[in-house]
Amino acid sequence: MEVDQNYIKLPIFLKPDFKTELVRIGDKNDGGYCISKSALKETATLYSFGLSDNWSFEKEFRKKSEAKIICFDRSVTLIFWLKRFIKDIIQVALRKLTILTAFKRFFTFFNYNFFFSNSEVVHVKKFVVSTEQFKSELNDNNSIDIDSILKNWPSESFFMKVDIEGGEYRVLEEIIKNQEKMTGLAIEFHDCDLMSDKIKTFINKFNLDLVHIHVNNYGIIKKNGFPTVIELTFSPKKYNLRRGDSENNFPLKNLDQPNNKNKKDSNVFFD
Repeated sequence: MEVDQNYIKLPIFLKPDFKTELVRIGDKNDGGYCISKSALKETATLYSFGLSDNWSFEKEFRKKSEAKIICFDRSVTLIFWLKRFIKDIIQVALRKLTILTAFKRFFTFFNYNFFFSNSEVVHVKKFVVSTEQFKSELNDNNSIDIDSILKNWPSESFFMKVDIEGGEYRVLEEIIKNQEKMTGLAIEFHDCDLMSDKIKTFINKFNLDLVHIHVNNYGIIKKNGFPTVIELTFSPKKYNLRRGDSENNFPLKNLDQPNNKNKKDSNVFFD
């Protein structure tokens, strides 16, 4: 059962010890992430895992950095758009969606095609999976692993955005393995109450510093105040400074936005 989301309590290992100059990239609400401003200057390629119908992060990243954008999401196909269109028509008929909103959503398809018409912006219709899973499914054209991505689309400096609805835990070791050329990482963790040990292990093994944390308020907040969906931003050490004890007030004013705009983000406490 979902409880009141005005009480957010996180363990100390999720408290960012470092800070960097942050900039928000993407939509005001769901789809936007706070990342290091320095990363935009030094990123040659953005690898984006998880797309759906919101590429505002990728679009703004491209505009501000001129980086090549390589997106991976098998679910976004013509059938995806047809189902979305039919659902919107039904929602309008039931008066659960305005005609104006449905009209704007309809043109999202054309915006998608326009954005990915650039040779420097690519949508690969594959799911990102672990190397072990990929090797066991070599004849499956629906999936790809990070090693293959870096081989097929090599880059001297790259940023990763990971939002793959629980699949992130399967690729953490590959992220660590290929961290040397990373200019940053924005990753959304799901089922955090159940997977906190894996998140902690990843943070300890990852050489990039945790510099920002944001609770996705679409996720359930457990009775003990622990959120189930959390967005983390990591930044290379060369961009960062040690954070003071009084500088751990999250969400950040004028930067963070609630994923669900109809719910206010709550203050985060660390214990």
